[in-house]
This record gives sequence, structure tokens and C-alpha cells, in this order.
Amino acid sequence: MAQPTPQSVHIDTALSNVSIGYKNEGYVADQVFPIVPVDKQSDYYFIFDKDFWFRNSVQVRGPGGTYAEGGIKISNTTFVCKNKGLSFPLPWETLKNQDAAVDLETSGAEWLADQFMLDREIALAAKIMDASAWTGYTTLTGGDQWSDYGGSDPIKNIEAGKEAIKKRIGRYPNLALMGAEVWDKIKFHPDLLDIYKHTQVPIMTVDLVAKVFDVERIIVGNAIYNSTAEGSGSFNGAYIWPKNVLLAYVPKAPSLRTPAAGYTFVWKQDGAGGAGSYTIPIERITERARKRDRLLADHAFDQKVVGADCGYEVIDAVA
Repeated sequence: MAQPTPQSVHIDTALSNVSIGYKNEGYVADQVFPIVPVDKQSDYYFIFDKDFWFRNSVQVRGPGGTYAEGGIKISNTTFVCKNKGLSFPLPWETLKNQDAAVDLETSGAEWLADQFMLDREIALAAKIMDASAWTGYTTLTGGDQWSDYGGSDPIKNIEAGKEAIKKRIGRYPNLALMGAEVWDKIKFHPDLLDIYKHTQVPIMTVDLVAKVFDVERIIVGNAIYNSTAEGSGSFNGAYIWPKNVLLAYVPKAPSLRTPAAGYTFVWKQDGAGGAGSYTIPIERITERARKRDRLLADHAFDQKVVGADCGYEVIDAVA
């Protein structure tokens, strides 16, 4: 006897509440270099020479004697926010035929925003995870690398870096930035676990390690990127942040007469940027001759090391 089959009573359609997409869970660039919104694409900022702040200029003054005079030295340097842009096409025919779960306009806007965040992350990692960026650094090899649980001494390495910064700027670093591959090793290091062995802590957290290193924050850079070119037909996921550790002093917000490892200068064009934030302006335009709309996104920024003496890098912290 003939009976309806599941296929005859149901026509497959795309789900409207499920779709699959990929992007990083989070980026850390703006946590490392605080954002400074600026009104001009390029400009100057002042630098107070530290020599005159740390040199004792006070002199003995006898009865009726004159006061010794002192002073400070001020210089300036520039930042330049370079424009970057990207677009996402929205053909009218495609828009009319899309299923609800696709929502090309929203998907395109999210992709554009994430692309700029990815770009900013890659740019900062390349700039600051380099020995030439900072006044002090050390390179670990062999048994000194933290992946060698028997021979390495991460606490000693961190203390050496902290003291180096303290002697240069008068302050200890307040953050440690490390790549995910460093964190994956350090959180199981016996030297750190031994400190908490009499507690109920089952595993090291970033807060616990920060207490051991005596820094306010530990930031783990775990974003990845596809290192293969478009059209290659393959995907190669690689970490953006290398196997290094950066100790740095960075104010929580831009400040006057305060040392800082670096800032991200953001040109506030078309409403982009704001105090403590970084927004990517996205504009939808119509290209009637091509029967499509296009999402345009652009931003201009300069991730600048403003205090090379505020950083100390441990290169190749793990194998």
C-alpha cells in the first residue's frame, strides 16, 4: 500500500535560527596599547625627558643665599594614523534570493568589523613582539625555556625583567602579555603549582599567576589567523602572538606626565573612535549601475611605542 514518505511531506529549507561562522573569541591589542582618540590624522605629542625627573638637583642654601635653579627638558614627536579600508558587496539579486539565516548585510558588517580587529591584532603583534621594540630583552634557549619544567625558572626571569623596567622608569610593569602557547605551558609549571600546593586550587588561572609574578594583569593573546593566501584551497590556522612574553607599564587610560609603553592613536573621522572605545564606521552605499549595494568600512590608526624603556621582552619563553 502506498504511503507518503518523509521526503514527500517535507521540502528541505534552510534553518532560520542556525548558521555556521568562524571568528576569534577576542582580541587583546586595545588592552595592551590604550586608545587615544585624536582629531587630526597626524599631530605631535610632548615627551618630558626623564633624566631631569630622576636627577637630584637640590642644593644646600646658606643664610641669605640664593636659590639654585633647575628645570626640565621637553621634546615632541609625531604620530600618523594611516587610512585602511575594506568593502563588502551586496548584489541586489543575491539579497532577494537569500534565506533569513544568511542576512548578508548583518553578516557582512560583522565580517568587516572583525577584519579590522584582526588587522589591528596582527599589526601590533608584529610591532611589539620584537627585540628591537624595547630597551631590554632576553632570549631563552634549551633548558632555560619554561617548557623545560625541570631546568627553567620563570619567576626568576620575570623578576629580572621587572627590575630592569623599575630601574629605567621608576615603576614596576603592571602587565604581562604572552602568547597562548606560553600560557599553555606556564599554567602547569611546577614552580608555580608548588606555591599553591596547600590550597584547594586545582589549576592555575591568569589571576593566580599574576599574583605570583606580582603584576596587575596577565593578558593572553590567543587569536589565530589563516596564513594561506586566498584561492589556495587550504586553511592553515596559526597563532598571531608568538611564544614570547612582554612585561610593560601601561596606564589604564591615556594620562599626562605618565610613562607608557605605547598608545593606539585613533583618528576620529566620521564619528569613529571615542574615549576608551574603538568603533569601525560602516556605510552602505548604492551602486545602481551594477545593481548592488556595498558596505564600506575604514579606519585610521597608529599603534605607537611611545616608551621603549617601559617594556622588557622574554623571547622564546617556551620551545
